[in-house]
Order: sequence, then C-alpha cells, then structure tokens
Amino acid sequence: MRQSAGAEGTQVGGVSVVVPTFNEAGNVGELIRRLAAVLDPDRSEILIVDDSTDDTAAVAAVQSGQLPHCVDIVHRDEPVGGLSGAVLVGMGLAVHEWVVVMDGDLQHPPEDLPRLLAAGESRGADIVIASRYRDGGSAGGLDGSVRHLVSTASTLLARTLFPRRLRECTDPMTGFFAVRRESLDLKAMQPQGFKILLEVLLRHQLTMTEIPFSFGVRSAGASKATLANGSAFLRQLVTLRLQPTSTVRGAAAVEVV
Repeated sequence: MRQSAGAEGTQVGGVSVVVPTFNEAGNVGELIRRLAAVLDPDRSEILIVDDSTDDTAAVAAVQSGQLPHCVDIVHRDEPVGGLSGAVLVGMGLAVHEWVVVMDGDLQHPPEDLPRLLAAGESRGADIVIASRYRDGGSAGGLDGSVRHLVSTASTLLARTLFPRRLRECTDPMTGFFAVRRESLDLKAMQPQGFKILLEVLLRHQLTMTEIPFSFGVRSAGASKATLANGSAFLRQLVTLRLQPTSTVRGAAAVEVV
C-alpha cells in the first residue's frame, strides 16, 4: 500500500495528515514544505484545519500552491471544540488508511512521520503514539520549568484517573500520533479543549504502540497554553471519567522501538 517507510529519502503514502492551527503564520509554510518532503504526493493528503485570527490560512495556501501534494485548508470562523474539535473535523475529512495528527508549530518533527507509520504497520497496531517520555525521547522543547511541571502533573493525573486504560501509555498528553481511520468512531467523540488523544484512547479500545520522539523548540509564534486550556483539560477528564467509553476493536497492547 505504501513504499517502505523509514528509509532516507523515501516518501510514504496511505496517510492523511491532520494539522489544527491557531495563529501559526510563522510556522505553517515550513511545516507544509517539510511534510511534502516525506509524503508521496499521489497517495497522501495534508488537512489544515485553521481557527486563526492571523494569516495562517493565506500562508498555507501560498505554500501548498507550490507543491504537487493535496493540501486542503479549512478555516473555521466558529472554532467549536477548540483544537480537539478542529482535529475531529480533519478526521472526518480524511480518506486514507492512516490519520496522523500533529501540531502546526514544528515542535512535532515531520521527519518522524515515517517512523510512526512503520511502527504501526510492522506491529499491527491501531494507534501509534509519539512519546516524549519513552527512552530515547525528550520533552526539551517545553518552555521553562513551569511547563515541564504542568506537563508532568497532567500526565500523572490522567494516568491516575484511568490506571487501566492508560497504564501502558507514557505520554497521553502528546498531540502527535497516528491512528487507523477505520478504528475511529467519530460519533462517539465529544471533544473539548486541546487533549484529543485522551478522547481517542478512552472512547475506543485500540491496540497501541509507542515510539520515542524529541519535542522540538518553537521557532516562531507563542505557546497557546493558557489557564483556560487547563480548565478545559480538567473538565475533559471529569467528563471522560463519568461517562461510559465505547469500544471499537482489540485490546490495549504496547511495544517500543
């Protein structure tokens, strides 16, 4: 279905890349260019779901016009569900076997995308999580000690509230993962805030694997983390804890490279 993933210079196919963006005009052009370098233009698509108040959509359109790849840009005037809602829109539009979700700020390296797909294919997983906290990974791109502390505390809280479902997931807060489209029940998802992976993991029963990755340093723009985001995360945890989860297929399992 795709060329062998992971070899230097190889372009991968069978993948829809969903990128939610909010005021990433300084990063989105470079992101699209780097994604195009690893994606087969005939068997992939890039879906930019944009909630910006700046020129992100316009910059994305200019860059995509210079490439042979399929790049769809959806601008939402009413960003229902925040970042998670944007990802859900992208998932609903995706047409390929694998859906890769990643941020638009270049802190998730596009060059790691072939490793995600290779791990999913070789291990028969439904979802592949790029973890900052597996051996070989790094959270060095987090800005300052406060963000490191918040990230660690949020991960600990989520794993404490869901000890069985998240026991093998070292980084449930990451926004960088690949999931088989057929494994998703989009109607079961009720996104809010910005931690979409929790929705995917806790509303589905998926075979899971992880790969380590290094969280990069933001080169342009500012972090979107706010107190409002933190409040939305807490509400999301409460909602997920109180509501029954749905299952799609498989039992949780994990491997690491």
